[in-house]
Order: sequence, then structure tokens, then C-alpha cells
Amino acid sequence: MPTSGTYTLKTPGGGIHVDEAAVTISGGIAQYSHSAENLSGSLELGEGWVQEWALTIGGDVYNFRRMAALVRRRLYPVISDADLTAVYSDLSDLRPSSLTSYQQYIDDAWFTIIRRLRTEGGGLEYLVMSSEAFYESHRHLTLYLIWRDFHSSLGQSNGRYLDLSQEHYRLYQDEWKRISWVYDYGHDGSPDDPDLRQAKNPVIYTSSPGFHGRFRYRRGRY
Repeated sequence: MPTSGTYTLKTPGGGIHVDEAAVTISGGIAQYSHSAENLSGSLELGEGWVQEWALTIGGDVYNFRRMAALVRRRLYPVISDADLTAVYSDLSDLRPSSLTSYQQYIDDAWFTIIRRLRTEGGGLEYLVMSSEAFYESHRHLTLYLIWRDFHSSLGQSNGRYLDLSQEHYRLYQDEWKRISWVYDYGHDGSPDDPDLRQAKNPVIYTSSPGFHGRFRYRRGRY
């Protein structure tokens, strides 16, 4: 675990915005907090920022780098334990004594959705204005992770937990196909067109749309 280190933040153009600032170590985790003055409204929003961490671990210095984005606000998870127990009232009783909530499953499901949104949906999560669009997918994926873990921890080859995990995974996949959201293309904190929703899976024609009688079906807008 790190004992000390520095943090550098580079702009999308390659400039140095924070230059080798000292990090704080808490619980074995290196941290650096930006002040409001440090991230002023005149900075360029969006992708392309680079974080560089030089951390001392076991007497040696290791360099870590990761991409970052400067955004107006994060997209936060849209469910809580109450949304899970609304489906299965016995979840509170089934929760392991080592856990005070199902938050770790909620977070894991949310990170999976964010990654999938970027790789398959082609969207940037911090520009989505209507977080409620992910509600059902988030809930089903969380329940899938919970029941799968229960099934695995009990060492069952089949049974109720396995059936429930498979059911919620199917429901998660079905809901994912229907997701559409309101988007902020302008990075200004307001929806560009509240009546125009962006589909996660837009309709794409590889040839001319077919005919039905004398009417031509056209690609729909969301």
C-alpha cells in the first residue's frame, strides 16, 4: 500500500493544471481533492484530461496514469435497498450479518451499466439528464448479482437462488434494449431537446427500408 506520493493533472491539450501536488493517504488509499477554485468554470469540459499518480510503495516509486473527464455533475445510482426489498421483502432477513446494506451490489451493477453505456450505447454517462431511464435495468442487474452470489456462496448446483439470478439477468437484458434518455449534447447542464430522447439501441438500416403496400416505413426518432 502507498505511504506517500504526488498527483499531476494534465489538460486535454497537454498542459499541466496541477503539478506534482502531495497526496493524502487514508486507509491505504491515495487521495487528492480539487478545490472549487482549482476547477473554475473557464476550463474545458469533457474528455481528454489525464491524471498521473507517483506513489511510493515499499520504498519504490510507481507511476500510474488514467484518463479523466471534467464534468458538471456525475450520474449517480438510481436505486437503494428499498427498491430491492420492494420486490423481495425477505431480502433484509437474508442479508449476511457482515453487511449493513446491499450497497456493494448496487455499486457493482452501476459500474457495469456505466461501462456498457460507453462501449455499446456510445454515450457519456455524465451528459445523461434522465437518470431514471436506468432504473429497471439497474434494479434487475443488482438482483442478479445478489442471487448469483447467494447461489455461489451456498455451493448449490441448482435451486431457487440460481433460478432467480437467471430470471433477473434476462429481465436486465430486456430492459437494457428499451433504454432511452434525455441528453445534454452542449455540456451546459440543460437538455438540448426535452422532447427528443436518445435510444440506447437506435434502429439502423443496412439497406433501404421495406415497403408495405404503398407506404414506406421510415426510421423513427426518439
